[in-house]
Amino acid sequence: MIATREPGLTQAAPLPTPARVIRQRQSGMRWGLHSLLWILAILEFYPMVLAVFMSLKTNTQYYLHPFSLSFPLDFGNYSQAFSVIWHYMLNSVAVVTLSLAGTLLVSTLAGFVIGRYQFPGRNLLYYMLIGLMMVPGVLTMVPMFVLISHFHMVDSWWGLVFPYIAGGEIFSIFLLRQFMMGIPQELFDAAQVDGASIWQEFWHIALPSVLPILGVIAVNHVVGWWNDLIWPSIVLTSQKWMTLMPGLYSFTGQNQANVGPLMAGYVIGSIPLVILFMFTSRLFMEGMNSGAFKL
Repeated sequence: MIATREPGLTQAAPLPTPARVIRQRQSGMRWGLHSLLWILAILEFYPMVLAVFMSLKTNTQYYLHPFSLSFPLDFGNYSQAFSVIWHYMLNSVAVVTLSLAGTLLVSTLAGFVIGRYQFPGRNLLYYMLIGLMMVPGVLTMVPMFVLISHFHMVDSWWGLVFPYIAGGEIFSIFLLRQFMMGIPQELFDAAQVDGASIWQEFWHIALPSVLPILGVIAVNHVVGWWNDLIWPSIVLTSQKWMTLMPGLYSFTGQNQANVGPLMAGYVIGSIPLVILFMFTSRLFMEGMNSGAFKL
C-alpha cells in the first residue's frame, strides 16, 4: 500500500540543530566585530590621510576642497617645510638617542640587581620607586628646572637628556624587575657552576631574555620624547638646540595662513616614528604578548 499526502497539507521545515544555531550566531558576531573594527580603523587613519591630502594643497585648493585630494599636487610644500624643520629633527634624534641609551642602561642594570639579588634595603628601594610612579610629572617641573639651572644645563641638550632619563627609568625598572624575576633560577645556577661572573650572567642570560620588553619600553619612550612640547619649551631658548615639537610650534606661528607647508611639516615630523615602528613592530608585539603572561 502506497502512502499519499493529503492535498492542501505542506511538510513542516526541519528545525535547526543547536550546532547550526551556534554557528549562525558566531558568524553574526564575527561579522559585527569585523564591521566595528573596520569603522574604528577608518576613524583612526582618516585624520592621517587627510593630513597628507592637506599637505599637497595650495591655499585655494584647501578652501575649495578641504576634505579630498586636489590636483595638481603641490610637492613644493614639503621642500619648504623640510628646509625649516630638518635642523629641529636632527636635534630631536640626538636627544632621543642619548636619552634612550641612558634609560635602557640604567633600568636594565637596576632591574637585574633588584630582581635577582638579595641585599639590605632591597624592598624599601623598590617601594620607593613604586611611590615615585604615583607623583604627577607636572609637580616635578619646577624642582627639576631649578636643579638643571643650578648645574647650568638650561638651553642645552643635557637639560633634556638627564630629566628624560630620570623620568623614564622608573616605570622601566618596574617592568624589568618583574621580567627578571620570571627568568628560571636554574639558568643562573648553571652559569655560576661554569664560573660565570655577574656581568656574564647579565649579558648572556638576563639581557637576551628581556629584549622584547626592552622593545616596548623603547617605543613608548621614543614616542613620548619625540612628541614632547612642554619641557623643551621651558628649557630651550635658542633655535640652535630647539627640538622638533617646539620648532613645529614656531613654524605653525609663521604659517598660520599657509595650510599646505604647515601640514607638510607635521607629516615630515611623523615619518621617523612610522619608520621606527615598522622596524620594531615584531619586537613590540612580542613584548606586549609576553607581558600578558608575566605581569
